[in-house]
Amino acid sequence: MVIQEIWAIPLDRIERFFQSQNDVRPNGDDGFSFGQCKIRITSMSEREIGSLRFPQTQMEFEGPDADTEEIHRRFVLQFISAGG
Repeated sequence: MVIQEIWAIPLDRIERFFQSQNDVRPNGDDGFSFGQCKIRITSMSEREIGSLRFPQTQMEFEGPDADTEEIHRRFVLQFISAGG
């Protein structure tokens, strides 16, 4: 299963979330692992709407359905009110 999304959340805030999860491990320079799910995080150019600027971070979750769905669910519950 692969889930790709762009969220209006700064990269460092997303990284802090994954670092706070006891069962998530760093996976190189671009992400983390949860079970067999690889989580890739990519900072993108800010989105500008008039005078407003919004951070954009691309998220990619890839792995077996159960692991991918579980960590993605946690991520969404953490940030659903922050922007997506």
